[in-house]
Amino acid sequence: MITKRDFLRSMGIGVTGLAAGKAVGDEPVASKSRLPAGSVGDPKNPSFGRNIFPLEPTLTDGPSCRIENGEVFEPAHRIPVFHETDVVVVGGGSAGFAAAIAARRAGAKVALVERYGSLGGLFTNGMVLIMLSDCRKEAGGDWTLVTRGVCGEFMHRAYAMGADVSTFEPAKTGNKKNLQPTVDPEGAKYLMDTMIRESGVEMFFHSWGVDVIQDGNTVMGVVFESKQGRQAILAKQIVDCSGDADMLFRAGGDYRQITHSIGHDVLLANMDRVKEGSKTPEERPRKWPTRSNTANKSMWWGNVRVPPLDRPGNGLDIRELSRAEMEFRQFWWEEVREMRKTPGWEEVYIAATTSQIGPRATRLVDTDLIVDRKAIADGKLGDETIGWFGHDGAHAAWAVPYRAIVPKKVENLLCAGRCLGAGDTIDTFRLICPCFVTGQAAGVAAALSVRKGTSPRLLAYSDLRSELLKQEVFL
Repeated sequence: MITKRDFLRSMGIGVTGLAAGKAVGDEPVASKSRLPAGSVGDPKNPSFGRNIFPLEPTLTDGPSCRIENGEVFEPAHRIPVFHETDVVVVGGGSAGFAAAIAARRAGAKVALVERYGSLGGLFTNGMVLIMLSDCRKEAGGDWTLVTRGVCGEFMHRAYAMGADVSTFEPAKTGNKKNLQPTVDPEGAKYLMDTMIRESGVEMFFHSWGVDVIQDGNTVMGVVFESKQGRQAILAKQIVDCSGDADMLFRAGGDYRQITHSIGHDVLLANMDRVKEGSKTPEERPRKWPTRSNTANKSMWWGNVRVPPLDRPGNGLDIRELSRAEMEFRQFWWEEVREMRKTPGWEEVYIAATTSQIGPRATRLVDTDLIVDRKAIADGKLGDETIGWFGHDGAHAAWAVPYRAIVPKKVENLLCAGRCLGAGDTIDTFRLICPCFVTGQAAGVAAALSVRKGTSPRLLAYSDLRSELLKQEVFL
């Protein structure tokens, strides 16, 4: 048998070609197809059964944990080596994506470990769709794109995919406004997959970095968990792009833990059908959107910035994260139901809620130079620039120093993304474009450290600068 949907498609009839009101699903319909030899699937439903074959078990269970006097103990056991590489990047968000590509382009063998099934992190899975802090305002009033390199390439390629994918305007200089494009999350995932494949990075989805392998203060690889159990990746350099500095924490590095708000975005559809002049009822906790804010003119994205949902949160507390997940979904479901009862918003609905909750920051790494606003104002960042952060709304653009991504104490490990800076700079470091910038610099530094046989802390800045310029980073 085949499904009714597949049968109609085989006849060249799409779902939209059916009479209104007719449901089309996966109900089986008669078919003369047969199961292939060796299949153990249902012979009356070969469209599914043709893919079912017996398979010898691919995993072997080991000794389980035990309990003694109310305490749980995990037995010592050998961890199999899954992979060996030059550079392993943990976390496939904006920072990890850029780090992996940059390290590969600098000549290293690279593995990228990501716990979800798609790249982009809070940019895509968290639906933080706007690329802020990408431009510097010049004396004449024009805006210059400063987050170039991998970030700039991504922006240009997303725009080339279509006007319904990105609002980016392809110009490096002479822009009359701060660009700050939005990018469709599915388009961004597709493009990130494409660029990772093109680069030759080894990609491992559904793999959660949980520990490091180290000798003293020197990190020699990572341990990750997956459906295949706990396994190891041996590497000469590690780039921690987990967002929460998980690898740095496991390596015994120093950090400061902070609270921040926890974001949970929503994507609303049919925004192009909201009637002009529609008014939000006064009793609602926030004004409702009346138009699209994305390249797709039927969509609007945003989050909840109203108390009590918008409050200081501990993004490392799973009880708090779990409670926030349910609170946010409840808020949006009930709020949109009210929208649909209100004249003007009757056709609006929830297209998606985020699949990845967004703590804005948790751990801030103690790096060789912790960049705070005073250091920026006093001009104490040095001249070892690895990239620029653009205007972020409250602050002008500034150059980022290499020492801002090199953690104290721990060797052969670099950090990038939303785990850098200080309390008064994290709201720039955590933005999408700055994450690209620190990620690319960390990836290049890791690859060069492998090539030169040195640690990132001792890497010559002249070598780093040369490779960054080769990768078209704005310095």
